[in-house]
Amino acid sequence: MEKLFLGIKGQLVCLDKASGDKLWATKLKSTSGVTNLLFEDDKVFAYSGGHLFCVAAKDGKVLWENKLDGLGYGPCIIASENQNASLIADQLQAQQSSAATAGVIAATAGSSSANGSD
Repeated sequence: MEKLFLGIKGQLVCLDKASGDKLWATKLKSTSGVTNLLFEDDKVFAYSGGHLFCVAAKDGKVLWENKLDGLGYGPCIIASENQNASLIADQLQAQQSSAATAGVIAATAGSSSANGSD
């Protein structure tokens, strides 16, 4: 069975890739919108709310957690020794583009509200 892992709103979710059925879900300690993931060696590494988690891919059990003391909260890219550096750069560019787009949408919505537009 092939698995698909999703990170959203502070949760790590595992789906059966063929059927789309949810196999398990693990609530992490944050409710932030995006949870970054890396799958390697039958483990899923997930960053959420300033914490890094290592989760067993087979059942969603949290194996360990690192609070990343002193690093604060913000976008995080998780990479391993086996990952191509250009893929990491693409992830960073996509995150920055999404943040810029969200800022433009928020500014436009605020401007429309101020002008009395709906």
